[in-house]
Amino acid sequence: MKNHVLRDYSTKTDGQLGDFALHVATDLTGNANFTTPPVTPAALTTQATGFNTAVSACVNGTPAQTLTKNTLRAALVATLDQLATYVELTANNDPQKIVSSGFNLNSGTRTAQVPGMTSIMSVTNVASGKLGLDLQVADNAWAYVVEYTALPNGAVKTATFTNAHDVTLTGLTPATMYSLRVQVMGSGNQVTEWSNTVQQMAT
Repeated sequence: MKNHVLRDYSTKTDGQLGDFALHVATDLTGNANFTTPPVTPAALTTQATGFNTAVSACVNGTPAQTLTKNTLRAALVATLDQLATYVELTANNDPQKIVSSGFNLNSGTRTAQVPGMTSIMSVTNVASGKLGLDLQVADNAWAYVVEYTALPNGAVKTATFTNAHDVTLTGLTPATMYSLRVQVMGSGNQVTEWSNTVQQMAT
């Protein structure tokens, strides 16, 4: 999923726009993620400060002052557009980098949530050649991957389940000890470390 900058600044009030531009300038200053912006943070600060001054002058001001303010507003929005495009390209789809720039992440693009760890809470012999596992429910889990190995030197196999409380391994060899462990798979192909290993005899 492509992450984008939220370009809602053009709809902000004059006061909000100036403050937002100063916020972006502050977050871009010395930001190692964005070292070659098309407009420097110092230049953006100067432009935003000039716009804020023009906004203040428009209170009980003349039509000419309002025209000047509107011209400066359009220029400031154009500068933010330039920087937003630069941030998107330079961040290389990294949402944390985008947010570090001072811009907001578009609500239509969400940061992939890191899956939590799980553990094997219990193992039971549900039938001959079948082991039932009860797993701890993990946060942000899309699936649970169970790795099982017949001891002492059996092949390593895996099985994937979506319900932590409905995990049954089948086709096991009776009277054989199995080594079991599990990991959690989340969105964006994220996986956790393996859980602690549990051993159980299949009947």
